[in-house]
Amino acid sequence: MNRRIFVNFIKDKTIFTFGFLINSLILIVFFSLSTGSSVEVLYPLLISCFIYFILIIIEWSKYYKFNINLHKSIENVSFDLQPITSEQQETANTINSIHDKYVSEIAEISMENQNNRHFISQWIHNMKTPVSVIDLIIQKSNSEQLLSMEAITDINEENQRLHTILDQVLNVLRLENFSKDYIPETTDLVSSVKKVINSKKNQFIYNKVFPKLHCSSEAIVLSDSKWNELMIEQIVSNAIKYSNPGDDSKNISFEIEQKSEMTYLKIRDEGIGIPSYDIKKVYEPFFTGENGRKYKNATGIGLYICSIIAQKLGHDLQIESELGKGTSVTISYLSKL
Repeated sequence: MNRRIFVNFIKDKTIFTFGFLINSLILIVFFSLSTGSSVEVLYPLLISCFIYFILIIIEWSKYYKFNINLHKSIENVSFDLQPITSEQQETANTINSIHDKYVSEIAEISMENQNNRHFISQWIHNMKTPVSVIDLIIQKSNSEQLLSMEAITDINEENQRLHTILDQVLNVLRLENFSKDYIPETTDLVSSVKKVINSKKNQFIYNKVFPKLHCSSEAIVLSDSKWNELMIEQIVSNAIKYSNPGDDSKNISFEIEQKSEMTYLKIRDEGIGIPSYDIKKVYEPFFTGENGRKYKNATGIGLYICSIIAQKLGHDLQIESELGKGTSVTISYLSKL
């Protein structure tokens, strides 16, 4: 390495050395011609060479020290290049900027990978439960040599849970490339709500929950229709899941209100509600809280996905809940002017 630094130094100083020699030669010729007779040139030439070598040694010291530190920085994260010249200082500033940028990006990627590993481990854990339940149902049915309607219903329920978990996995993975799949546009909020209600028709009927839409003929907002409908769908799924109708049917109301430049969609259910001490944590991934211990289908991902989508779309998401009476989720949109 030292030899390479020395060779590079000689190459870098070739023009400097060549310029010094040419300058010395010109001075000798000039004084010889101007005096018309021979002059003493050896002594001043020796002095010039002495000064040249002193300068070269100083330059070598600065060059060598900086380049040695530069090579050490490859292995040492907390490096100090100790620049001396202005050129070295500029080089050091540039390297430090690049270093800080990539350290930040690496830390971000590392954190993202850590979160992804956490998500995957949690999803695998969540998926193992319905698979185990289905296995137990099949074992029980084999022992009885009969697959009852109750067993089929239970298997279908667990299969739906698996389907939900897989959908959520795909949605979170798609969020990583949100910018490539995001098309800002004017969207009819009423049409989007109706589309989500129709897609959940079987769930509404099965759970004895009925949608009630209260709005004008149309409400044009700025959003991305696909991501917005996915967010509404997650909220509606939660509203249906936690409605807990029992013997009485329950309603889920959809109210759209327009005020000045904003449009508000409020989705309110008549379900079990969320305890006050869980409200602040509902957006955390895999947080199921008190209700998660009562409902085995809880994954703790739905509202997390909603919060991320709302943030990326520039919408505001607010949750209000009263235990035993229901939960309302309000989404704020920017209206088309």
